[in-house]
Formats: sequence, C-alpha cells, structure tokens
Amino acid sequence: MAAKVLFLALLLAAPQEPRDEAPSAAQVPNRTDSPAAVAPIAVDWIHANDFSMIGLQPGIHKYHVLCGFRRGFSYLESRGVTSKYLSDGPLVLEQLTPHKLLFINLVSAEREPFLVSEIRAICAYVEQGGSLFIITDHSNCYFHAYRLKPLLATLGIRTSTSTACDVPPHTLGEGNAWISVTRFREHPVTAGLRCLGMQTGGCVDPRYAVALTSDQSWADDWSAGIYGDGNGPGFLGDFVRGPDESPGPLGVVLARTLGKGRVVIVADQNVFADDFINYADNYRLWLNVMAWLLRDDSLRQTDPYEQWKSPRIYLFESYERAAFARHGEDGFYHALSLINRYYCAFAGDQPLPNADLLVFARNDDDLSAAQLATAVDVLRRGSNLLVLSGESDALQNQRGIVARLLRTLAVDAPAAQRLEHATRLDLPSGGKIFLVHDAFVPNGKFLPPPAEMPDETGRAHNEIFLNTLQRALPPAAATSVQP
Repeated sequence: MAAKVLFLALLLAAPQEPRDEAPSAAQVPNRTDSPAAVAPIAVDWIHANDFSMIGLQPGIHKYHVLCGFRRGFSYLESRGVTSKYLSDGPLVLEQLTPHKLLFINLVSAEREPFLVSEIRAICAYVEQGGSLFIITDHSNCYFHAYRLKPLLATLGIRTSTSTACDVPPHTLGEGNAWISVTRFREHPVTAGLRCLGMQTGGCVDPRYAVALTSDQSWADDWSAGIYGDGNGPGFLGDFVRGPDESPGPLGVVLARTLGKGRVVIVADQNVFADDFINYADNYRLWLNVMAWLLRDDSLRQTDPYEQWKSPRIYLFESYERAAFARHGEDGFYHALSLINRYYCAFAGDQPLPNADLLVFARNDDDLSAAQLATAVDVLRRGSNLLVLSGESDALQNQRGIVARLLRTLAVDAPAAQRLEHATRLDLPSGGKIFLVHDAFVPNGKFLPPPAEMPDETGRAHNEIFLNTLQRALPPAAATSVQP
C-alpha cells in the first residue's frame, strides 16, 4: 500500500511542474539508434513544427506541443522504424534518398518556405520511389495551404482552403466541425476502417480521396481579410452552410501513386495527436498509412499496437452520441486527454475484450447485445468497469448499463463500499464496478481544458479523477503505467 501511495504521489505531482517549453531546432533529437543507422522516416523540421518528441505528457499544456505524434512514432520505434529530424536546409535529393518516407507535419508561416530547388528535390524523390506523408488542416490555418500549394501543384495535387463541416449524426462535439467520417474507398490506407474522428479538419483533392464525409456535409469557406484585420491565422469560416459552398461528400484523406512513389495527405493534425490517435479507428489509419508508405504490411497489424502498452483502458463511445469526443461542459473530452497523459487509452464503440478497465461516460447509453456481452466478459475475467456520469443514475436507472450488467450476471444485491470519490460494487466474479459520486463527475465543467495550465482548483480536480481512475484499475494494472 505504501508503494502505491508513493507512486500516486509522484504521478499526480507531474502536472504542477512548469514544463511548457517547446524545443528549439538545436534541441531536436535524432531518433536513429546509432550514428551509422539510416532512419526509414525523415521528419521535416525546416518547414513545419513537429513536436512528436514531446506530445501529451504531464506538465505539458501548450496546444501545438499537445498535437505532437509522440505515441504514433514511439510505436513505430518499438517496431524498429526510427525517425530522423531534418533541421538544416535546404532539402536536397541526396539528403532524402536514403530514407523511405518524408514526413511533413502541418507547415506554418513562421517557418522557412519551400525553395524551388527543394520542391524539385521532393518531387524527384517521390518519382524515384520515395514516399511522402503530409498533414494539413482546416481552411488556410497558419497559411499552410498557400505554403504547400507550389509543392502540391508540382505533384499534380490541388489544395483547399475550406473546412470539412457536417451535421448530426455525423458530428462528434458541439458545432459542425468535430465530425465522424464513415465513408471509405477501397485502398490499403483504408483497410479495416469503420470510423475516423476529426477535430476541425480540412479537405483534400477529391480526385484522390479515399476517406470522405457524408452527403450532408459541406466545405466551409475560410474568412480572410487584410492580414491582422479581424480573422487571425486560424482563418476559420462561419460554420454555416452557404449557398455557394461546395456540398459533400468531401475528401479528407488522400492517397495516390506518383511514378514509383506514394503520397498520403491527412487533412487534420488532431487525428493522430496523442489524446486522439486511439479514438475510433484513427490509430488503424496511422498503421495503414505507415504500412503502405513504408511498404511493410506487417505494420498494419492492430494486435501488436493494442497490446503495446498497459494497462489497457477502453472508453466506450457511441459516435452518434459522443461523450469523450465532446468538449463542452457536459462532454468528457477533458477526461480523455487527462487519462492519456498517464495511460494509453482507447475510445470507441467496440470495447477491447482484454481491457483491464472499461469506462462508460454515461450510464444511459444504449448498448447492443454484442457490446453488453463484451462488458460482461470483462467483468467475468476479473477486470473492472468505471461509470463517470454519477452514482445516483447508475443505482436508480433500471434500464441503464449498470442494471443491465447486474441482471445479466444474475447479481441482485452486490456488496457496495462507499469510497472517497466513488462507490465500489464487488461482484462474485472478482470484477468490480466503480460509480463516480455525483459531485465529482469528470465532465468539462469539473476538469480543466487540456491546453490550459490548471490553477489550484483545476489541479485538485485532476487529482481527484486520477485517484478514482487509479482505484478502478486492477492492482496489477495500476502499477504498470506507461504513458
């Protein structure tokens, strides 16, 4: 017990550390294992900001750093696929040729522009068999669309300055720009995908699109006046369908072959951010993209990725009634981000059968028979379940998830123990159900936003939720935190 208390104390102290500093180009690490090794992936740190060496961690709250792809790249490293940051320009063909893939994150106006010689080098690299992976985003944020236009035009790809917007049931959060994408064209990049989650993403050249929005979606035009006049470098539109705005379906992921090479563009940086890569099938897209671009089909296997980190926490989400992808006061997106600072948590509508902890945001979600069966199996194996929406509803709603589970398990009156912030129901199988007390429901009203340094109250609320989560994890899983 003393060891667990010490572990939790160290765990919870981290968010209070002043660590919100981005690295300079001189501090960018070389991810290769030895100076002689040639990393398969070259990361462009000349024209774009990429903070995959940091990502979502305790004490980090700057938005752009939170969007680093640390989790995705770390998994590739665990499979022997290393990366090298290119921070000295200009790019030349001889510099690119040893690498299998050039990764260009969301380019930004304060970084160096692409020189004509660099565009020629990248195009020659692709034509000769290299792969190119580009991240774009909504509208023309940070002027990325204009910065990329000369390069993409030379590659025969059109750019976009619009935001992909949709309507329910294809929206995940408040408004029209956090959307679910469920339409896919057959391609190695989309193999096995059912749903992608996007947080205000953009559009790609429809001629080569392999993932598309619904028929009800539209391309929301950006608003741009004289620079510094009104709408800033985010250049958002009004999120309202206009008569002249292009209707859906809209492409949001692009894949095409050029010469001997391959190109993929994903039009949302947040899709692969540390707190969202494990939402829905986003991680499957990451694996598919890397497998296709690196020409290594073994990388698309999901089991190694799902087993890579422990404990295995699964957050149940009905995409048509999103909770963990909803960032308003009644949503649980802040909880999703906080959990992922310390753990590797998945979220979606198909719970992992070997989950150590299954988390439901709402007790009144309507589970299918298959989803209910998976939850029952988790409890029968001795793993636990955590319900976040408050104990009152969980104990009184006879049509809710908890009541359905107890009936299926033939448990009439489980032994209950009231803890500091949750009530624990002990089941004969050894599994336990934890119900968060009504006063500590970790929604957006209770937990601070992930991109803001929390004040004293916010840190206390984070600690309460992390403490509850720690208690809900089985003892063996609770001591193996691997962020």
